[in-house]
Amino acid sequence: MTDPPQSTQKVHDMPGPYKIVAATSFGVFLSALDASIVNVSLVTMTVSLGVEMVEIQWVVLAYLIIMTSFMPLMGKFGDRFGKTKVFQAGMIFFIVGSLFCAFSPSLQFLITSRIFQAFGASMMSANGLALVTYYTTPLNRGRAIGLNSVVLAGALALGPVLGGILSQFFGWQSIFLINLPIGIVGFLVVWAAIPETERVHETKFDTIGAMLFLTFLFTLIFMVSVAGSIALFPDFILLLGITIISFFAFIFRERSFISPIIPTGVLADRRISVSIFSALFAYMALVPVTFLFPFYLQDARIFTQVATGLVLVAHPVVISIVGPFSGFVSERVNARTQTVVGLFIQFIGLLFFGWAVASVQTMLSPDIIPWMSLVFPIAGIVTLGFGLSFFSVANGNFIMTSAPREYMGVVSALTNIARTTGFSVATALVTTVFTLNFAVTNPSGATSGPLFVGGYTLAYQFTIWTLAILAVLGIIISVFRGFSPAEVERDAVETAPDI
Repeated sequence: MTDPPQSTQKVHDMPGPYKIVAATSFGVFLSALDASIVNVSLVTMTVSLGVEMVEIQWVVLAYLIIMTSFMPLMGKFGDRFGKTKVFQAGMIFFIVGSLFCAFSPSLQFLITSRIFQAFGASMMSANGLALVTYYTTPLNRGRAIGLNSVVLAGALALGPVLGGILSQFFGWQSIFLINLPIGIVGFLVVWAAIPETERVHETKFDTIGAMLFLTFLFTLIFMVSVAGSIALFPDFILLLGITIISFFAFIFRERSFISPIIPTGVLADRRISVSIFSALFAYMALVPVTFLFPFYLQDARIFTQVATGLVLVAHPVVISIVGPFSGFVSERVNARTQTVVGLFIQFIGLLFFGWAVASVQTMLSPDIIPWMSLVFPIAGIVTLGFGLSFFSVANGNFIMTSAPREYMGVVSALTNIARTTGFSVATALVTTVFTLNFAVTNPSGATSGPLFVGGYTLAYQFTIWTLAILAVLGIIISVFRGFSPAEVERDAVETAPDI
């Protein structure tokens, strides 16, 4: 049961698509920015806090694990208590967590503060896209989601650059203090611009189901994130067992409870499940570029961190440019067609990029970047970036339009989990595939010189092409995604005979 439908609210109380994106962009920007801004400052933190790199990694892992595992629960809270209210609560948690991070006297305090910060990020991430969907229609939702992707890509691109500048000139604490003015302004904008959404009234909250799903996600992300540092027996088997048992227990619980966290009917809906898994495969296929390419440039081609950052910025820039165009197209073309085309372009871009990396020349001077040798690799990045943006905007528009209104927050959270889980799982997978390939392509164990570079290049190429298969899997399942209610209505109007 829900409150009176959205249509009964006064027209002047309804924010337009651009207003809603502008208001929610502060939260989207902050949660994405802090996922990327910290990485470049880890070395500085190890020196300042007197810890080792193996310990400081938990500053990143704690944020990722908590944010991802709590997103569905926060999406459910948004459906139950109001998406705007939960989004604003997330901004408060994030601001306070950022303040604690900046003044952390020890690693333990910093990790605890990052967990607090991640709670806020999960609230904003889970309900940001849901708010955009709630206050848009099928006629303008594609453009709104496209603009939302611009904000996300901009944060990911700006994070490493801004983090490096702030850390170098103002200390690592400044990367957290920068969140305070942005967060405060964002909170006030959301409070002034976005009215509260309808709330889903349930007879009883499914606490057991929530804990089971939280346990499943937490152990899954934790297991994948630390796969390289846990023993095969008994730790890995124990985590795997908890993950499997909690998942099936959750499914059993949701089938029998009157007010489930996620109804099994929603999970079984072909439109939603296909959208989630195709997104998972698309983001996994991207990881050889976002994760391994920096290592290739710096280890094999002796690139500086600044030069590497300048090369990698091509990907988010392309997404920022293509996002609005992709949204415009998604309002006029069925998602099945657009997602298949987007994934195919991404696949071609990955194949081309894998071939082109061999042309990159070694950086002989810290001041001279061999740009001419980077023309083809950057062209590959641009191509696959275009394809991913063309796919992801259409896929996001499709799944949110297909989502039941009373579970919009939960489905929004699942779309974000597809991205973060895809990156986490593929990072472990890519590391394993590359290590196995490198053992074959560098049998002498060379650590420098032509044999090292040649073996590194071949192993990297094989890794790219191996993961590119996932884009093909995404294409195959996208063919069977069906049509959203808005697409059915649009096609009926277009095919109706003129009277």
